[in-house]
Amino acid sequence: MENNKNIDIELFKRECSSRLSQIFFHLFPNGKIRGKEFIVGDLDGSPGDSVSFNLDSSKLGVGGEFNSLGGHKMFSDFIEVWRYKKNVDFITAVKDIGEFIGNPIETSLPPKVEKSTPKDKGKVVAEHSYTDKHGNLICTVIRKQFADGSKSFLPKLASGDFKMPLVRPLYNLPEVVSSETVIIVEGEKCVDALKTMGYVSTSAMGGSGAPLEKTDWSSLAGKEITIWPDNDEPGFNYSESLASHLIPVCKSVRVLQPPKGKPKGWDVADAVAENFNINSFLSIEDSNRKIINLLDNSLAASRYAKGKSPPYQYLVEETLPKGVAGVLAATGDTGKGLMTLDMGLKLAYGTVGKDKVFDSHITENGSVVILTAEDEADEIHRRVESLDREGYRFRETGHNLKIIPFPNYGGTVPIVTVEKGRPTITPEWQNICDQIKKIDDLLLVVIDPLSSFIYADVNADPAMGSFVTGYFASLATETNATWLLIHHMAKVDIKNPVTTPEHARNLIRGTSAIVDGLRFAMALWTPPEGEIRYICKNLNIEFKRNKVAHGAVVKSNGPANREIRTFIRNANNGLLEGCTRELGMAKHGTELDLQELILCIKYAAEDGKPFTQTGRANGIGYHKERLSDRFHDRGINNLQDMVQTLIDEGRVVKAMAGGSKSKKWLDVPGGPFAEGDGEFTTGS
Repeated sequence: MENNKNIDIELFKRECSSRLSQIFFHLFPNGKIRGKEFIVGDLDGSPGDSVSFNLDSSKLGVGGEFNSLGGHKMFSDFIEVWRYKKNVDFITAVKDIGEFIGNPIETSLPPKVEKSTPKDKGKVVAEHSYTDKHGNLICTVIRKQFADGSKSFLPKLASGDFKMPLVRPLYNLPEVVSSETVIIVEGEKCVDALKTMGYVSTSAMGGSGAPLEKTDWSSLAGKEITIWPDNDEPGFNYSESLASHLIPVCKSVRVLQPPKGKPKGWDVADAVAENFNINSFLSIEDSNRKIINLLDNSLAASRYAKGKSPPYQYLVEETLPKGVAGVLAATGDTGKGLMTLDMGLKLAYGTVGKDKVFDSHITENGSVVILTAEDEADEIHRRVESLDREGYRFRETGHNLKIIPFPNYGGTVPIVTVEKGRPTITPEWQNICDQIKKIDDLLLVVIDPLSSFIYADVNADPAMGSFVTGYFASLATETNATWLLIHHMAKVDIKNPVTTPEHARNLIRGTSAIVDGLRFAMALWTPPEGEIRYICKNLNIEFKRNKVAHGAVVKSNGPANREIRTFIRNANNGLLEGCTRELGMAKHGTELDLQELILCIKYAAEDGKPFTQTGRANGIGYHKERLSDRFHDRGINNLQDMVQTLIDEGRVVKAMAGGSKSKKWLDVPGGPFAEGDGEFTTGS
């Protein structure tokens, strides 16, 4: 710096910024650095953590002490701290600091106007009373504002002494002790602001600078705690320390993450002043991660009383459970969208015990919300009209089906996005979700399709899949409604058609990430053409390639009907309607069919070319050309079912041939393979 000229103080501070920690260690040798703060016990330099100074480049030395006799001493920068410790004027402090850092200064600086003169006693702007749980006064914290903009906080005991209580109480204690849930914030102003919104909150005396061990937290025992830190590093550090401190005491602890884009230092009082949606913010699970307390007795198995477990409830009999999150996956062009729309209409306006969905009866009525990213309003209108020709939707049931066609609203609202590699619930979705939660009779919410609302790869990323499924599971628990996520299945290989619910489950995209994290899963798929022809023939209807679909519950954490169901597409509206019962005889074959199949199996074994029930090499369903003509149009599953019927009745057996290690060769009782005498024909 140039000599004999007025100093650019801001430049001087910037030059000192890299040596700030050295300056504070010079003033307070017993201090320590924690994050971007310099910590010391008191202004006399004793070891401890009651005094903190900011080392951040934007707040060089801002800080102070809260527990000294006489109240809260604040400093606006490191120069003021130097003046206080050295008992010198401003010019001398600047010169001394310059010499200490190796940048000597000679200056004729004009005298610096003091921030607060001895005559300025400050104006009392607030008084906050700390009481015991009965409302008896313990201490008053007096807040003063000075003409230069500085402030101070002065603690005054009920006795009249200006000092901190030996054991510091929590603010707003009478309300805290009577509430099961409490929000912890930084400062009395924030507590008072939340109180106007109807929330019970508290603060330690001194906010984020309060020593944890000097505060009485016992009133929070057994309560559900939410910590809302200020949007700055001291706030974040304090919230982490406080959470760890409270885990052994409280029933649950969760720490909020301030919303993206908020300024540094943004706090609860700011949120209230700007009409921030606090309720939505508190309900976003991504920002409300609960810290598990295994010392909490409410987690013990003894809480589950004998004989009092809640019954498993369904919206659709043994198919669609109530109050959980699950997935309906389907191959392309099966009509899953039409099926879910029909489901919504029947749950809202249909007749319990009469109307069917997924070939099972509905069990109750209530309101339904469908969010669709694919169908616009006109298409939905056409579909509703075709499904509800009798106008049941105009019934006065007290329930409603609400449909949001997002193409008519400028496109989908993302539910989950990825920001800085981290999944985040969007404010746009939270606004919609808040409205959904207000529907008292809510039964079902449909997200169609899931991929259009999740701006992340849930199929390839198990962590993302886990986050998404966990989020919807929490929504289901909170609303006591079923959340049905519409998803996609991989295309079925015509050479390897679906034969079991397990097979269908494995074809759901992102199986490990999606299905494993949900309570139930349903699947729809198209069977092979030969099987479609056979079903159409037996039902005496015209064959069309998309006429038939199969479906099944492929996962359920409770009891469910896991049988494969068969659906026929309604010629008038395209809806898949169950026909499993009608196909019962055809599935297992008529008696004439069964008798002829026995002969085919008998002759094949005698010829040294026996069939197996399954498998490509010798499976009866894969070698229909060796059977009589009447079986050539039957599906693989159908033939396997017929064989199983014959095995169950004892008219066909599985035998072990010489050199084999398992019983798999089909024969009739008394046949060569059944008796162990069978010989394979060369080339078989």
